[in-house]
Amino acid sequence: MRVLFEQCWAVLENRMGNVRRARKLFDAATVADKKHVAAWHGWAVLELKQGNIQKARSLLSKGLQYCGQNEYIYQTLALLEVKANRYQQARYLFNQATKCNPKSCASWLAWAQMEVEQENNRTARKLFENAVQASPKNRFAWHVWGVFEANLGKIEKGKKLLKIGHALNPRDAVLLQSLALIEYKHSSANRARVLFRRASELDPKHQPVWFAWGWMEWKEGNLNTARELYKKALSIDPNSESAARCLQAWGVLEQRVGDLSTARRLFRSSLNINSQSYVTWMTWASLEEDQGNSVRAEEIRNLYFQQRTEVVDDASWVMGFLDILDPAIDSLKRLLKMDPNSINMPPDSMRNIARLKKDAVDYSSDSNGDDDMDDESEFDVDRFIMERLSLDVSKLEVQLETPKISSPNKILSPRRIWRAR
Repeated sequence: MRVLFEQCWAVLENRMGNVRRARKLFDAATVADKKHVAAWHGWAVLELKQGNIQKARSLLSKGLQYCGQNEYIYQTLALLEVKANRYQQARYLFNQATKCNPKSCASWLAWAQMEVEQENNRTARKLFENAVQASPKNRFAWHVWGVFEANLGKIEKGKKLLKIGHALNPRDAVLLQSLALIEYKHSSANRARVLFRRASELDPKHQPVWFAWGWMEWKEGNLNTARELYKKALSIDPNSESAARCLQAWGVLEQRVGDLSTARRLFRSSLNINSQSYVTWMTWASLEEDQGNSVRAEEIRNLYFQQRTEVVDDASWVMGFLDILDPAIDSLKRLLKMDPNSINMPPDSMRNIARLKKDAVDYSSDSNGDDDMDDESEFDVDRFIMERLSLDVSKLEVQLETPKISSPNKILSPRRIWRAR
């Protein structure tokens, strides 16, 4: 009981920004009970947020060492391997996470996202299928899978998946936001507007909906409408990450119409929220260069590189972790191509590798990044939602009758936003 109390207290201190106190409490919890996996994982997450990658890895490895296999530790380690571009190691760890808990939608989705980034589309689709089977009503699973299919050009399938997600989660604005953007790109702006309006009514405080709607109106040439929607987004929370992106987009709008002083103020306001945005710095530099201010443009680029922060992960740690991860370390090292002498292996080692390879790459053996693959799959979506969810695929159309949107309570001008910054 004491260990649980210290672990919860540590989480509370961390959320309040008392990092040093949180560390002491996590340390006390792990000393009191080395098998308390939540304490090891919580402490590791704290260190990750502080940029202490090596410390986090060490804590996660101790969690496995003392507590045994655990879905959350494997998943977090896999994400670290992805960030370090060690994809085969990540696959092994994701596979271990899903073995610990086959119903973990988060692990399936994180793994799928990695395969999407590597353009392993066949593999990603299998993983998305596993995700929705693991958690059939999970809004994130249907959302990410739907966007994935739409991005591959399978527009109708993508829209169907998003509509399934919406039918299961009728109060979720994000699904409608993505559906609206797909409708705009591949159908009509009017249909997209109706979906944006419905999404904004479902969650009036969801900034990305207003921001995305404003972006569409800008592309449609409705500049005043776009400005009003950007202002609405900023009135919700002028200091969020979404606000930074909104300010950057608004700055580009003003740049395109020739209001350069307003554009500069908006870029500066965006960077005051997120100074790490490469896109915003380079967009501002490009503005100055287009105006013949090449010296100022170079100053802005230099400012970006001077203030940039970067966390470096040391690849040498992998060797230490694998010693804890699996007793068949020599075979695993060769599998992950860490041993240059892997050609000269005895028959027993070959059998071990075959076993490990099956675990690690079952889902990547057909990953050829083939966008022209046959869309047929053993997984029948229509049958699945009918049998498991009692949904009729013919009745998924989003109801579009909605009242007019209310005007924002508080509107900020670009000048007031800049001064507030």
